Amino acid sequence: MILLVKPEAADNGFSLDMALKTEPLELEYIKAMLKEYNVESMIYEASFDRRSFDEIFNEYTPDAVAVTGYITQEKLMLSYARRAKALRPGCVTIIGGSHAQLNPERFFDPAVSCICRSDNIYAVAEALKAEGLIPPENGFCPPELSVIDGLCYPENGGWHKNPMKPFDLNKLPIPDRSAFSTYQDHYRYLDVSPVALLKTSSSCPYHCAFCYGRELNCGTYCQRDLEKIIEELETIPCGNIQIADDDFLFDVPRLKEFMRLLRERNIKKTFICYGRSDFIAVHEDLIRELAEAGFRYIMVGLEAVSDSFLDSYQKHSSQSLNIKTIRMLQKYSIHLVGLFIIDSRFKKKDFRNMRRFIHAHRITYTGVSIFTPIPGTALFNEYRDRLTTDNCEKWDFMHLVVKPECMSRFHFYFEYYLLVMDLFRIAQKAGIYSFLRLEDYKNIFLKLLFTDSFKPRTRR
Repeated sequence: MILLVKPEAADNGFSLDMALKTEPLELEYIKAMLKEYNVESMIYEASFDRRSFDEIFNEYTPDAVAVTGYITQEKLMLSYARRAKALRPGCVTIIGGSHAQLNPERFFDPAVSCICRSDNIYAVAEALKAEGLIPPENGFCPPELSVIDGLCYPENGGWHKNPMKPFDLNKLPIPDRSAFSTYQDHYRYLDVSPVALLKTSSSCPYHCAFCYGRELNCGTYCQRDLEKIIEELETIPCGNIQIADDDFLFDVPRLKEFMRLLRERNIKKTFICYGRSDFIAVHEDLIRELAEAGFRYIMVGLEAVSDSFLDSYQKHSSQSLNIKTIRMLQKYSIHLVGLFIIDSRFKKKDFRNMRRFIHAHRITYTGVSIFTPIPGTALFNEYRDRLTTDNCEKWDFMHLVVKPECMSRFHFYFEYYLLVMDLFRIAQKAGIYSFLRLEDYKNIFLKLLFTDSFKPRTRR
């Protein structure tokens, strides 16, 4: 029996994850894959399951525990591996996910049996075969650890890293969503609930300086066949679909065919996706068709309100394109979710300019993220000497991990707090975010202002 663990949110003093809760899609893929080998598995949703990990573990006594998670959950991921080993020393512990893919060294720990850093979920099966937990096919010998795609494992007192290959998404099975109904009321994207995830591509075709998406899957952009996507859509027991691609609005012929197939199969869903302003601004007819097909929310990395900042991010966009995108989505009643970067170079006037821009263009759904170089990217190496912490829980895009250039930490956080509170009031006046309370929101950011502002550097 294999226990698949999705950890709870990191205990970093914030609870904004209440606005964005997603199903454990990567674990649902693995569960479906294990079924092909007649291997029993279960998904442990730590955020929602009333049972503790120990209770689950003692009830099912799993032979292996596989844990996924993001950078902020690094400590939790390791704690689950360590606890599994404490409860059953012979238990195989496997770590995976995007953070482990880019930074496997962070998980070189005695409690970890191996790290599956490839997008190839079948590497998990190969690792289980090597550990004797899945019988090899047709009498073949179990695979050697050294030949498993992207695997990291202990060897001779150190760790060995196998080469990693790009994975063809068309080899993915349809996810096993057998537990979806149990937790569907928890899954949300802002005001949309319940919501299911759909993956139609991996990596990203663009090269934005701040984003780690391009680094995934060996930097190889791969699209799933549309027939496979439609086949999966027809199995999803949910009317709201969040497309989990880094950028769904990329290939015009593919998008047109996708919409044709939706009409042909009479699939009626509400869709949420990511798109770029330099694409949206020049494809008005396509945007109109997307609106007619059920696309209601499009997340757009507007990033900045000046061309100089946009150029520094290598966005290949402009303020004029951003404005055209805003107007076009409003014209076709698609909710723009405007994503902005709070740059470490900001001065007081930059915060004010962003507030004015958002007010002027009536953007109600916004996300403002503090500039955060992600470990495993070239940008991280560029800023390594300027980092103020190595605490992974601070990499949540709401903490300063790089020293501000033009303001003290306190004054930077104070302006950030004023901006966020203002944007929250805009949203509430528009009748959205009803699931959040202003006082809770205020307390979260006041805690940030009066605790993190004065903390000393925590780099070891």
